[in-house]
Amino acid sequence: MKYKLRNKKNIVTNILVFSILIVSICLVYASSFYMRSLSSELKTNSTSVIKPNENIVRSPKIDEYIDTVEEQELVEEIDIKKEVTSILTTKDNKYESHIFNYVTGEEITIEDLIKEDKMPEFTAKITELLYLKYPKFIADVLNTNSGENVYYLKDNELIIYYYNYAIDPSPKEDLFLVVNYNEIKDYLDITVDLDSSYTNEDGSVINTNKKLIAITFDDGPGPYTNTLVDILNANKVNATFFMLGNSLEKYRSTVLNVYNNGNEIGYHSYAHTNFKRQDIETIKSEFATSNEILKSITGTVFTLVRPPYGSINEEIKNALDVSFILWNVDTEDWRHKDTNYLLNYVLEHIEAGYIVLFHDIHASSVEAMEKILPYLYVEGYQVVTVSELAQYYNNPLELHKAYRYFTE
Repeated sequence: MKYKLRNKKNIVTNILVFSILIVSICLVYASSFYMRSLSSELKTNSTSVIKPNENIVRSPKIDEYIDTVEEQELVEEIDIKKEVTSILTTKDNKYESHIFNYVTGEEITIEDLIKEDKMPEFTAKITELLYLKYPKFIADVLNTNSGENVYYLKDNELIIYYYNYAIDPSPKEDLFLVVNYNEIKDYLDITVDLDSSYTNEDGSVINTNKKLIAITFDDGPGPYTNTLVDILNANKVNATFFMLGNSLEKYRSTVLNVYNNGNEIGYHSYAHTNFKRQDIETIKSEFATSNEILKSITGTVFTLVRPPYGSINEEIKNALDVSFILWNVDTEDWRHKDTNYLLNYVLEHIEAGYIVLFHDIHASSVEAMEKILPYLYVEGYQVVTVSELAQYYNNPLELHKAYRYFTE
């Protein structure tokens, strides 16, 4: 009887052990299946493992092409994630680019690297960046794609070189656009490296490699000032406006528009009265009144003053805690209301560090800016505010002092 009971217990124990073994095997198999599925899913969804390419070899066709390129013409070759090879060459002072499929050696175009349904977004982004970098007279033409575009792929950015575009006036510099991959990553059909931080090319940022000058406008604000602000914006330019105190209230929105678009606002007396014909207390009182109005509009006060007619003396300079800004290029635009005359006069008299005098109360002067600013650009000038001009030519503005121009 004891033997039978012991035998039964052994059978039960064996069955229990066998069951546990079966369950363990099932769990191990299920776990293995899950991990394989997860790995497959990761390969599908992660750009870091989307194309395992450790064993991929570059097509010999690419090397054969490189062998045909003259040594002095080859600028650079870059393999991008073993998916494409980008080659830049130069000939007759012009870049040429060739893009190859890394595996097949087939030559491809930029269109082949953009997702099929993303070309409109890609084009829109390039347009946006063009207008960020270049003044409108250049960006308008480049955006037509009527010339030759050369696309060169680098590790972290795409560079587009522009050739054979009819731009008037004609730029003397090479035209190109650097596009960080962060800007176009959603449109690309290849794997690329992304920078953690980057800066887009911005034509409004001061370029100290250019010849900096200041263009100033007196006697406003007026009915043409907002149009002038639009022209300045289109040309990536900021200017200094010396305004009359008695016009600030009437043109409050215009004053704010000038300020909000990065321009500088200075004081040009309350009612365009010669300071030398006023007593000091009146000058100070009108300045204080005008300051209060400006502060109510922009939250700032005047730090620069241009005395009407340039009429100033030591007593006047000591009366106000500001810097006094004169000029050394007087266009006499109030007398000469001709665009070509004003253009030629400025180009003949301008040099780096100079301050140019215009008036934004004359429609002819505002209209002339549409032609003058592009010519200044192609001649290598950048128009900045007076304060920026002083800063970049290392001439800190001091209170109670007058300035006509700045030099290095």
